[in-house]
Amino acid sequence: MKIRSLLLILTLCLSTLLSCDDNGSSDNNNSNNLTNNSSNNNNSNNLTNNSSNNNNSNNLTNNSSNNNNSNNNTLNPEETFTEDDAPVDLSHESRTFKSPWGYEKEANSSRLYPLLVSGMWGEGQSYYYQQVDQDFPAFVIDYQYDGQSDGQALAQWIQSAVEAGFRIDTNRIYLTGFSRGGSGSFPLAKGMYDGGMYFAAIIRVAGQSQSDLGNDIAEQTAVWYHIGLNDTETRVQVARDTLENMRNYDCNSSAAETEDSDDITGHDRTTVTLTRNGYKMFVYSEYTGMGHDPGPCYTDQALFPWLFSHSLSFR
Repeated sequence: MKIRSLLLILTLCLSTLLSCDDNGSSDNNNSNNLTNNSSNNNNSNNLTNNSSNNNNSNNLTNNSSNNNNSNNNTLNPEETFTEDDAPVDLSHESRTFKSPWGYEKEANSSRLYPLLVSGMWGEGQSYYYQQVDQDFPAFVIDYQYDGQSDGQALAQWIQSAVEAGFRIDTNRIYLTGFSRGGSGSFPLAKGMYDGGMYFAAIIRVAGQSQSDLGNDIAEQTAVWYHIGLNDTETRVQVARDTLENMRNYDCNSSAAETEDSDDITGHDRTTVTLTRNGYKMFVYSEYTGMGHDPGPCYTDQALFPWLFSHSLSFR
C-alpha cells in the first residue's frame, strides 16, 4: 500500500509539472521569446515555431538516430603525431594554405583530408587552430573574399588543387565566418554552387546581411548560426530571418525541430535545431548578454565535432 501511495503521489506531481506553462521573463529588447507566429521586429527570443504543424517544435529531446556521432569516428580517426608530422605551408596557384597534421605519414598516403576555409578577416583562427590541427586534421586556407564570384573562384581553385594532386576531400569542404565573414558565408556558398560544389557545413557568427541561403544549398550544406542578443538590432534580425527561411525551405519540411537551453559558453544560450535523417542540418543559437563576439561560440566543445561530422557523401 505504501508503494502504491508513493507512486500515486509521484504521478500527480509529474502531471502538475507538465501542465505548467514556461512563460519566461522579458529582458529589455532581447527577451527569450521568439515565437514564429508573426513578423518579429522586437528582438524577442522565443524559438518555438508556432506557424507550422511540426509536433517536434518545442521538444527538448531529439529522438532521431545520431548519425553525427556514429560517423565521426570514421571521418576523424584518432591518431598520434610527432613534431615531424606538423603542418607545413603549401602553395597552389599563388594561394598559400596549411597541410593537415600527419599529411606526409606513409600510412596516410592515400587518405583524403577536409579543407577548412577561414572566411573574411580570418576570424576565429586564434580559437580553432589548436583544435583543428590535431583533433581534426585538415587543410586550412585563409580566404579573404566574400562575394558570390569569389565563391565560384574558390570552387575552381579547389578543383584545380585536387587535379594537381593535393588530397582534398571535396565532400568535406567547411567554412567559418564572423561579421563580414558571416555575411559573406552565404554568397560564398552560392558561388561554390555556381561552380558545381557545396560546402558540407558552415559555422556562421553574426553578419550584417544575407539571410537567404536558398533551398538547393540548404539541402546539402549544414549551418550553425550564432548570434549575440547584445549585437545590433539589424544583425539579430538577419539571424532570425535566416531561422525563418530555413524553417520554410522545402528541404526542411519534414525536419524535426527541437529547442534547448544551456550556459556552457558562459552565456545563457537558446538553440533551435532542424534535424533531417539524423543529421543536424541547421542549428541556431542565441546568446543572452553576448555582443559582436565570436569567442564564446568557439568554447563549445560540440562545435567542431558537429562541423567535421558532416560530409556530402551522407546526404
